[in-house]
Amino acid sequence: MTPLLEHMYTPISLIKKTFKTGERSLSRDEILHRLRSMAQVEDQAAEPLIQLALDQPSSPFREGSSRAVIEYVQESQPLSQHVLRILQETGSPLSEEQILRKLRSLNLISWSFSFERLGLMGDHRFSQLSDGRWIMSEWEIVNDEIFELILRKETKEILMKDIPYIVQMVKGMSKRKNLFLPELDVRFRIVEDKILLQVDTQPMAEEQASESNNNLILESQHTSIMEVAAAMNQETLELVEVAGEKTVVDQVVEDLMGALIKLEKRSAEMKDEVITHFTANNLDAIKSLMSEKEKNEKVLLKIKDIVNDLS
Repeated sequence: MTPLLEHMYTPISLIKKTFKTGERSLSRDEILHRLRSMAQVEDQAAEPLIQLALDQPSSPFREGSSRAVIEYVQESQPLSQHVLRILQETGSPLSEEQILRKLRSLNLISWSFSFERLGLMGDHRFSQLSDGRWIMSEWEIVNDEIFELILRKETKEILMKDIPYIVQMVKGMSKRKNLFLPELDVRFRIVEDKILLQVDTQPMAEEQASESNNNLILESQHTSIMEVAAAMNQETLELVEVAGEKTVVDQVVEDLMGALIKLEKRSAEMKDEVITHFTANNLDAIKSLMSEKEKNEKVLLKIKDIVNDLS
């Protein structure tokens, strides 16, 4: 299940996402291929999307030596660094007027300064949403994950105030900024302080298949982590056997590996518990689990660092 990204981003921003860092030109065929794989844009919609991006005023895209090649003229203006900082501090999409207002408050631009002069259109670090607001390109939209979670709820709705906890539940301690944008997604409907699910927009069979795949992925990830930990533990034991004696450090590493396995197992258990509490609409229990999960992941990272240093 993939959000309809062509409806969430402007054509220019969507095409920008098909270019990897450092790429200055791509063939139309490659862009079409990446649009299909990245955003599941259908073939009949992909070509008009490219043309729309080319035809936009101040577009950073142009045809190359032939129509088959699309060039991306990337540029960044000095003021864009301030815009980057503003978005990082705000942590949410901003309109052009909001960005200009913040720049004026810092005495960086005059009242007659036009937004186009910031050069965000051609800067790969920025993306524009279909409603005109701007975000950082590295931010991740988590509408899909939240849709799947709400679909399990009997009431098919969530409260606006619970969104931060749900996003944290879905993504954990992700280093990337995560955005839930129901206002740009036809699968959701906002009514007062609630977000309702438009259930008929997604066949149940597809959701069940997606859920099954996700479970398989989680099980695979958990199994692989446990196997790696067990293998590292076994390797430590084998080294000790070869040496003929076990030092204090050897024992500490062995104990740490045991703790690592326990923490990984607990992390896997919490995923199932969170879904159970979410289905039962028990947000207090979810908050408690999130607190435990955060501590768990911090300890995991520290133990892994120590084990890596000792290995």
